[in-house]
Amino acid sequence: MRLRRLAFITLLAAGAPGAAAAEEIRIIGDSIGEGLHMVSSYPSPANRFNVAIYTPKIFDQIREMPRGANVVMSLGTNDAVAGLDDQGARIALIVAAARDQDIKLTWLGPPCVRTAWEAHSKALDEAIAKALDGTPVAFVSGQDPSFCEPSLHAGDGVHFTMAGYRALWQKAAAVAGIPVVEVAANDRKPVVASAKTPVVRKRHRHKHVAPSATPTPTPTALH
Repeated sequence: MRLRRLAFITLLAAGAPGAAAAEEIRIIGDSIGEGLHMVSSYPSPANRFNVAIYTPKIFDQIREMPRGANVVMSLGTNDAVAGLDDQGARIALIVAAARDQDIKLTWLGPPCVRTAWEAHSKALDEAIAKALDGTPVAFVSGQDPSFCEPSLHAGDGVHFTMAGYRALWQKAAAVAGIPVVEVAANDRKPVVASAKTPVVRKRHRHKHVAPSATPTPTPTALH
């Protein structure tokens, strides 16, 4: 009788939520994703080099994700830099890739930037939201007016301070159902690069397109 009771208790414990494997949480995407990684401490292959909707690098990152993981993806900023407002076909491919990898994906669109190509960023944010409507991928707009505050931006007007990234992360994590754990940091410090991969800010001062033009995108436009 004691053995039977012990077996029953063991089965209950195995089925308890606390006994289940911890949910895998990851962050992928571009340089904004790097900032989200820094304020959240979740594992991330996000980086600023060649990561955009129109480049294949994001598919490599998706394939790196553990199956069933809860993933927040920052993507679209580099496309806005290149003057691309609508990437419907590519967005569909990303949704399919997330489904094939069996991940729960939350997409943070291109956030407000304090540059001439904010018009592209805003238009693309709206286009992504429309393209994701009715798909399993949740969308988080980065065009909240509060994200345009100068105090939240780094000097280039594109990247953010730690306080800015924390605000973006809190919004994305709430939609993704991820608990927000505060990471101690200097709120005034711009987060634009790691020590190993410094950003040359001059890239943001040349060849960036005015809102009226739409050039052929090239990887050199990426940051």
